[in-house]
Amino acid sequence: MNADDIMLPDLCSVACKEWEGVCRALARGRQSLILRKGGIDEGPAGFAPDHSTFWLYPTKVHQAEQGLKPEAAQPSAPLDIPLRMIPIDTLAVVDWIDRIESLESVSALDRFHVWTSETVEKRFYYRTPGLWVLGVRIYRLPEPVPIEITPEHAGCKTWVPLDHAIKTGARSPVLDDTAFRAEIAAIRAALSSATTR
Repeated sequence: MNADDIMLPDLCSVACKEWEGVCRALARGRQSLILRKGGIDEGPAGFAPDHSTFWLYPTKVHQAEQGLKPEAAQPSAPLDIPLRMIPIDTLAVVDWIDRIESLESVSALDRFHVWTSETVEKRFYYRTPGLWVLGVRIYRLPEPVPIEITPEHAGCKTWVPLDHAIKTGARSPVLDDTAFRAEIAAIRAALSSATTR
């Protein structure tokens, strides 16, 4: 799978719930990967990388200041949107997927994301050792699209359906092609180096 080769849909109606600070880091080009384990509501099988294109759904559920590095722990400026609404403006396209089975490999990715090492270690050991890593190309819309929070969005889970699909046409990449390819190559090299030690 390669983000450059994917024909993006005109509309996307699925979102991935992630901590607000992580969504902000992705939207600003600070990171190009997502680490997932799965939530309680996803059952014993945990997370499954079922979607290659999805919106980021920012949440503060379970997010604590100690869960993120200091650079990412600052709250976002409030947006002028009604209560019970979530701003959606960041589209992720999966470039590659890997399953990490050693904590050493996860630790090799530390400089590429904003989670603290304690948070990553807790996620790694939750239920059974291991994490999914998704290398993602990130796009932004010029203005956020507010969506209403529905009961289907509740709970500790990754994937949430959107009642109304959001158009993707006005998107622009957060990183240009050269910068994105260099970042993905560096991430994969770090993983490869960790596994050959």
